Parts: sequence; structure tokens; C-alpha cells
Amino acid sequence: MTNESGLKVNIYEDDPRWEEYKFQKLKQNSMDQGKKTKWGRKLKPRRNLIRKEGQCNVAYRGIPNKRMRFLKDFYVTLLDMQWRWATLSLFGGFLTSYFVFGFIYWLVCYTHGDFHNLGNADWVPCIEKVTSFWDCFLFSIETQSTVGYGTLYPQPTCPVTIPLVYLQMTLGFIVETVILGFMFVKFARPKYRRHTLLFSRSACISKENGALSLQIRVGDMRRTHLIQTRVQAMLVRKHISEERQVYPLYQHKLDVNANGMEDNLYLMYPVVVRHVIDENSPLWTTKPEELCLDKFEIIVVLEGTIESTGELCQARTSYSAKEILWGHRFARMEEYDERNEIWCVDFVRFDNVVPQPTPRCSPQEMEELYGRTKLQLAEKSAKKASLRRQRPRCDRISIGSVDSDFSTASEDNSDVTIQTTADVS
Repeated sequence: MTNESGLKVNIYEDDPRWEEYKFQKLKQNSMDQGKKTKWGRKLKPRRNLIRKEGQCNVAYRGIPNKRMRFLKDFYVTLLDMQWRWATLSLFGGFLTSYFVFGFIYWLVCYTHGDFHNLGNADWVPCIEKVTSFWDCFLFSIETQSTVGYGTLYPQPTCPVTIPLVYLQMTLGFIVETVILGFMFVKFARPKYRRHTLLFSRSACISKENGALSLQIRVGDMRRTHLIQTRVQAMLVRKHISEERQVYPLYQHKLDVNANGMEDNLYLMYPVVVRHVIDENSPLWTTKPEELCLDKFEIIVVLEGTIESTGELCQARTSYSAKEILWGHRFARMEEYDERNEIWCVDFVRFDNVVPQPTPRCSPQEMEELYGRTKLQLAEKSAKKASLRRQRPRCDRISIGSVDSDFSTASEDNSDVTIQTTADVS
């Protein structure tokens, strides 16, 4: 904001002129950017909702009592923790247990008077040879880990020590079971199986069987394949309803199929998943030149049951509009080895694509164009058929009838000739 002398002045929120300053600042920024901001927003790529590795790019904010809700679901919270925090909780759990019981042992020895009678040979302490807190801490480790007592051992004359030892051994066993079980489950989680499931780097749109289709290749690297495998796809884009309600992340379902198996797959070898773009598809009006400006995202979800463990596994990926190749199809990967009599799959060609003759127009325009062409061809064929019906028919004459006609004509001529000669004579 400028003052009376024309100098720029910075005003903060506690100033009474803040509202005027804020309005002028916003107005100046909008005037400076203008069309540049508009085109910048159009050309700026949007971050994917689902990353290529499958993680969701979503941040949750404003959740009331978020930490308390996560603590109530403590076990799943532990499983979802990152490995560094899981390892820290493993060491921290054991260390906390050792310190707590070590402090209790030190407190028992202190109240019993063992530290005040260290030089008294006739004194019977609760724990033998304990002289400090660290001795109690070491005794706690020996008790919980059940490695056996050495110079430090409890005396039966102290009525509190024996029940305390029993309590620590029981609780220590529970802590070890929970923590080690948690680590084992975290190791064996099926989410790591998704690293051996492959998705093509890009998607393709090409003409196949007379219609445009969206194609995505999926594969499995392992020999123990997923069973009951299904694939789902959706398109996420901005949607405005008839009541002008704006949905920035509206999900449109994409009907997919693979080699006539609908959405069921058996990943014995990589397959190409297809979505036929028809009038019910959200890509019905999409043109190839609009892919660089259109902001939408295609999310593909592949899920199935692990054959060896029976657990459900899910893998996800996404494709932005710029990752769709128009007029291409995936190259062939399968070849038959006649020498070894086996089918070979070359994963080097997994992402390879080849050009495919495809109309450079939207599926809707292609359907209208081909519909007109078919209509014109049908009209031409109908006209030709009508012209054939209107032509005069030619009578068919047999050779025998022609010969008989010629023979009768010749006989008549001979009679006339004979008659005329007789008359002359």
C-alpha cells in the first residue's frame, strides 16, 4: 500500500487499514498475473492421486481426537508404522520393561534398608549383592530374560521379592509374545507381494475390432501366481452436476476385460486389460490433442489371493492424461521355443509399444463418421438393387427351338421354290 508521499508501506493484520491493504494487494497480484496465471494453471500438471508405487497422495487434516482414535486401534497402528518406528518400539518396549521393574526392585531394597546395611555381615537383603540402582536393573534383565541368576539372586526371607519376580516373568512373557508376534506379522504382510506385480509404464488408446479401446498391460513375476485375480479401473476427474455442484474428485467406473474373461484374470503370463470406449465411457468425447490439457487420472486396482498363504493382496497404480499414448498398442512378448517346447515371455518388452493406425478424433466423432459412411454405403447398395429391378428382362431362347425354327423356315422356302418351278414349266 502507498502512503500520501507515494512510498510503499507494509501493513500487518493488527493495523486498522489491513482490509484495504489486503484488497489492494490481491487486486495488484491478479492484475500482474492475468492470463499468465490462467494458462499456467491449465498447463501445470496435477499431482497424481495414486502414486506409481501405489501409495495414496492424500493428506488428512482436521480430524478431532486423531491420536486417541489411533491409540484405540493400537494393534493396527503398530502394523501401519514405518520400520524405523517399529524397530524403535521393539527396543523401547523391552527397555521400558527392564527399567520399570529395576526401579521397583531398587525401591523394595531401599525401603527394606539394604543400602544402609551394606557393610553389615548379619543383614539379609531382599536381593543378594545389590549395591546400587544398576544392580537392580541388571537383576531385572536376568529375571525377564530367564538367563539364570549369578551373584544376584532373591532371598526367600523378603516377602515382596518372590511375588515380584513371578509378576515380572509373566508380564515379560506377554510383552515378548506381543512384540515378536507384531514383528512377525509385519514381516509377513501381503502388501510386499505387490512389488512383484507389474503395470505398464504408460497406457495406450488404439482401434481394435472397429472401436477405440484403452489398453493397460499387467503381469506377475512369480511362478506362484495369484488366484481369483480381479482388476478394476476408475477415472477421477472434476465433475459438475446439473445443479452446478462441483466435485473435484469424482470417480467414474471403467468397464474392463481381458481376453474375453471380463474382469477375472489368471496371470500365467502378462495380459492386456482393455476398456472399450463407448457412449457410456467417460472418455467418449476425449480427443488426442486434449490429452495434454485434460486433468484426469485413471486408477487401476489389481487384487487377488496369494496361492501360498491364502491372504488377500492388492496392487495399485495410476495413469495421468499425459501418460496415455494415442495410436499405439503394446508389443508382443510371447514366443514359442520349438527347441525346448516351451512358451517364453520376454519382460524386456513389457513396456514396449508399436504404432497402430488410429483415427485422430474422439470416439464419438469416429462413431458418427463411421455411422454416416455405413449409411451412405447402405443407400448406395439399395439404389443399385432398385436399378437392377427396373432393367427389362431378356427372354431366354434355347438352341433347340432356334434350330427347329430354322428347319421349318427352310422347308417353307423349298416348297415355294418347287411350286414356282412347276409353274414355269
